[in-house]
Amino acid sequence: MAETGENVALVTQTLVANASTVLSRPDALTLPLFLDLCALCEAVVLLDRLEALGAADEHVTLLGRHLGEEGLYRTFQPKLSPDELRRVMLRLPDELAKRITLDADDPGHAVDATGAVTGLDYTTGLNNLLAQVDALGGYASCGDCSVKERMYRGNGYLLAAAAHGLDYFPDFDRVPFVAGTLQKTYRSLPRRLYDEVSESLDEPLNGGELVAEWAAMSTIPIPPISALVLSRASSLDDVPEQLLRVRDEFRRYRRYFGDFKAELSHADTVRERRKLLARYQALLAEASGPDRETVSLTEMLNLTEKAVKAAAGPALPTSYGALLVTQPVDWIRRWWQRRPLAILFRLDSKLPRLSEYRHLVGKLWGDEAGHLLLGQVAGHGTRLRTLLADAEPA
Repeated sequence: MAETGENVALVTQTLVANASTVLSRPDALTLPLFLDLCALCEAVVLLDRLEALGAADEHVTLLGRHLGEEGLYRTFQPKLSPDELRRVMLRLPDELAKRITLDADDPGHAVDATGAVTGLDYTTGLNNLLAQVDALGGYASCGDCSVKERMYRGNGYLLAAAAHGLDYFPDFDRVPFVAGTLQKTYRSLPRRLYDEVSESLDEPLNGGELVAEWAAMSTIPIPPISALVLSRASSLDDVPEQLLRVRDEFRRYRRYFGDFKAELSHADTVRERRKLLARYQALLAEASGPDRETVSLTEMLNLTEKAVKAAAGPALPTSYGALLVTQPVDWIRRWWQRRPLAILFRLDSKLPRLSEYRHLVGKLWGDEAGHLLLGQVAGHGTRLRTLLADAEPA
């Protein structure tokens, strides 16, 4: 659990390892790895500290060690038992949870250069995408077990973060599945729960309004962090040092972002929350500078320890919703207020600046790498627009 007043997020070791890979192995550059480097840069500047779950095979990287020495990156120590944590993260029966572990290495061959997971159809929408992963079958029978394992772990990190009140920065190719899980869970909660939340807030909201409030992906302005770091770096080896310098420059932004999340967790009404969002969008825009980008975020269900055992069941939405509606009104209000954030969909803000990023990639990785990345971005952008067509707020 994050200490009081700290602005902390859970990241995956994969995110840090991918970012480190593109700095130490220029020939390995692909769109997913490049955007993981951008995501890590953003997380380091936006947050006070990053935490990653420990694993049997730790991804020891120069970049991770460098951030650790600065006190910005450390191993996350869950408060749940290993068995509870495994079940919560995988949302699978015990028999399967014992065989699929979170500390297994992530298989890179399941993802192509544009971030697409092999064998899945991205044109059918987020909810269907999640259903396709669910339908891959059991551990012994699935055609490409690595796909299912990887996506379940991605959603599992989301649940583990929420269970401990931490924000979550997923690595690039897991983002659509995390978004799909959030949408699927919110839409599966019983109508009675929304009525209970409305009553707890003493605000006349119907179920549809609350679903829209929860599921809507808000955008906030952020500094052009990745562009600044890459433009200032004289070489790939210089990137970590420039990242720390950019972080130091945006202390005021980091304070505003932390204050925004703290005030949001204490807002008593939807109206107050909307005012806070508008106010901090203006403050963050001012602190971002003239070349700001945007980042999309959504709030996660706040899994408390009291609800973890229900959430660990195979049918998470049903069992979790059934538990929530039995809680006292004050408890439900606190649960609603203290939801952490999932930071999602960074590529949309970078597409308008494609030529700049292509130039920066060419500068540090070579002109050929810049051309290759351009083609990968085009393919991914088309797929992302199709995928998000059903993700608009209700």
